[in-house]
Amino acid sequence: MRKLLALTVVAIAATAVVAGTALAGKAPPVQLEGEVTNRGQKTVKKSKITIEEDDFFFKPTFSKAKLGTTVRVTLRNKGDAQHTFTIPSLGIDTTLDAGKKATVEVTLPTDGALAFYCRFHGAPPSGGQGMQGAFFSKKGEAVTTGGGTGAAPSTSAPTATTPAAGGGYGY
Repeated sequence: MRKLLALTVVAIAATAVVAGTALAGKAPPVQLEGEVTNRGQKTVKKSKITIEEDDFFFKPTFSKAKLGTTVRVTLRNKGDAQHTFTIPSLGIDTTLDAGKKATVEVTLPTDGALAFYCRFHGAPPSGGQGMQGAFFSKKGEAVTTGGGTGAAPSTSAPTATTPAAGGGYGY
């Protein structure tokens, strides 16, 4: 009986070590400023990708795509809260109520990664709850603002371009 208990404890400890190593190995492909809730990465296929908005993350968080291409992004808000998909430098600021979907076209920069976030729950100073992500072509790229300049991301809060239907946060 004691051997069985000891073996069980060893098996649980080994599983925890392996799981911890696997989680620790889930490093983001590019670095974003502030908190990031990383829900994985996916490769853009045929210039299209679906990104889930949830409470409070994007899935996938990182989307691998070719530099300079235009990607058709289908957004689906599967959360209970209202969320945005915002890229200020490209004039993209789409607000989605819970359960809704929308499609946006994102033209990627010719160099570097391109960050996106939710104005309500994303990158500081807007929310800082980790709801941000990026398009990238290779690991370790510098994040741009979308102009292909390699400049640091803007920290100013964007102005909404898509009006929110009632029931949102009102900001």
